[in-house]
Amino acid sequence: MSDVSACPIPIDALDAAVLRNAGDKAPAPLRMMTARGMAPMAPKDLITAQFVLTFDADEKIRQAALQSIQNLDLRIANAVLADTSLNPFVLGHLAKALALNDAYAEKLLLNPKTPSTAFMDVAAVCSEQVAEIIANNQARILEIPEIARALASNVNALKSSVDRVVDFLVRSGKIVDGMKEFEDAVLRLTGDERLKAANAVDLPKHLLDEKFLTDEDKEQLRKERRLIEEDEDQEIADDKPTGLEDLIRNLNAAQKVALATKGNKAARTALMRDTNRMVAMAAITSPAISEMEIIAAANSRVVHADVISHICRDKKNNWVRIYQVKLALTNNPKTPLPDAMKLVPTLNQRDMKILAKSRNVPAGVRNLATRMAKEPMGKGS
Repeated sequence: MSDVSACPIPIDALDAAVLRNAGDKAPAPLRMMTARGMAPMAPKDLITAQFVLTFDADEKIRQAALQSIQNLDLRIANAVLADTSLNPFVLGHLAKALALNDAYAEKLLLNPKTPSTAFMDVAAVCSEQVAEIIANNQARILEIPEIARALASNVNALKSSVDRVVDFLVRSGKIVDGMKEFEDAVLRLTGDERLKAANAVDLPKHLLDEKFLTDEDKEQLRKERRLIEEDEDQEIADDKPTGLEDLIRNLNAAQKVALATKGNKAARTALMRDTNRMVAMAAITSPAISEMEIIAAANSRVVHADVISHICRDKKNNWVRIYQVKLALTNNPKTPLPDAMKLVPTLNQRDMKILAKSRNVPAGVRNLATRMAKEPMGKGS
């Protein structure tokens, strides 16, 4: 017995010819003929019927339909793969089944009615040639950024193609979480490029740094604050903004990176503690970061470890030229040992003696400070 109800295409959307050969009332021999491509039907109806039969209750019929689609006849392929009237469910199934056939896959990917989800299935296994077609389809990639993950997992896809897709998504304010390629792409952006990407993401204006607000935005926020102050006794509304931590917790990776770039001091401070390295690094490299924030981060035991490493090694800003930063880093147990050891000799004698007695730093740092503190004419004098 056929089981048309299991098929994702609604019964009332199926043509009479399809129902006659693959529907609930079609006898098993006829369904098997259809599954094998032997029924006298128009190509579009035949391939649709075979798709329906991949959900058949009879295992033999189901397998016959799957095999026929897998080994699609060239004449049928030429007639249906570019057909925009073919049901998207059928096109999606064909794309997945024929992903390794370059000629067929290319036709399906160029068919505007092929669902974007099918691009993920093809991207994961296709040839270099087909992967290039996918990488060049920016509209589909924007619709489903996860296509980038599928391409990155495909050994046939060129690294340059994957990087191009990732760069495009990052610049469009889209990030696929858990992919190192996106982390690298975000950190490659210049300050202006970061801001442009962040501008593509909607963020609550009250969390933005004032330098990124227009005069109109500032006036609107002032009005909102006045209304809140004037109505302190009003019952809390369901849509009243929650605390900063709760709000950040509900943001996706792209929103967090954008907020780390354009957010105010409170937002940057919170995001430096994010477990996602990309987010924390976006915060510490924000174009709005101040020296006082760098000093505070260097003192912090709760920021991401890579935030501390960045402060130590940032050649562009050379944060370690600031004495308070050097002092904070040498006293912070999160500071990488080699970096802390380089900074110890630059401290003054008083701070070096205090460091020598500290039990919160690695023994190597403490021992070096002890030796240096005994030298009356040490570098830190």
